[in-house]
Amino acid sequence: MTDILRKAFTPIEFKLSGTGEVTVAFSRFNVIDHDGDVTFPGAVPVGKAVPISAYGHTSWEGSPPVGKGTIRETADLGILDGAFFMETDQGRNAYHTTKAMAELQQWSYGYDVLPPSGPGVFEGKPVRELRKLDIHEISPVLMGAGIGTTTLAIKSGGPEPDLPYAEHASWVREMVKALMDRTANRAEWRAKEGRALSGANREQLAAILESLRGFGPAADELAALLEATDPMKADRLRRTELQVALATARSYGVDV
Repeated sequence: MTDILRKAFTPIEFKLSGTGEVTVAFSRFNVIDHDGDVTFPGAVPVGKAVPISAYGHTSWEGSPPVGKGTIRETADLGILDGAFFMETDQGRNAYHTTKAMAELQQWSYGYDVLPPSGPGVFEGKPVRELRKLDIHEISPVLMGAGIGTTTLAIKSGGPEPDLPYAEHASWVREMVKALMDRTANRAEWRAKEGRALSGANREQLAAILESLRGFGPAADELAALLEATDPMKADRLRRTELQVALATARSYGVDV
């Protein structure tokens, strides 16, 4: 147990419903974290079922797990799709604790490093390359110190058919805000990697924008986000600046 490594991270968005379902982005690929590690796509054991440990990894000490989930990955993230054990005391307690902690709740996961992981160089810096991991559990913790990771939120299920209209509208608003926050975070990290949002993602956002045109500020915020992440905008700005510079040079008699 003492040889198990742990890597902690801080949530960005946190929501909770009575279903107990949770989706956690526990690793971000291709960034240097505070441990000097870089986790690469393909490192996490996709399809592996792992427990959600009792608070502070205390399931290693004998406390029953509070939930379980299955690992998957996207192009940028290692993700756990799981649920708290709402039929048990420890599962309900963990659920209510994370609900009360809200955005203060942080997470950590326990893992072993496997070959071909090892020393390497990333963006000109010496790092430990994590190319294959065996992940054993994921745990809510008091303090996390990761970098570039995201809690995708504890998912609320779809609204029930008899949900009051005002609560339904609030649910939609919160889901839109969660999506905008996640999109802004994704755009920021892709920009740091010299990449833009994919065409497919932009098409999805544009479709959502059309659906929200009648909702005032929400539509305006999404429109601003789409404009800010438009890869063509920066290109147009560069061309305009170049044209202004050429015109200024010509006005001074420079042959360009």
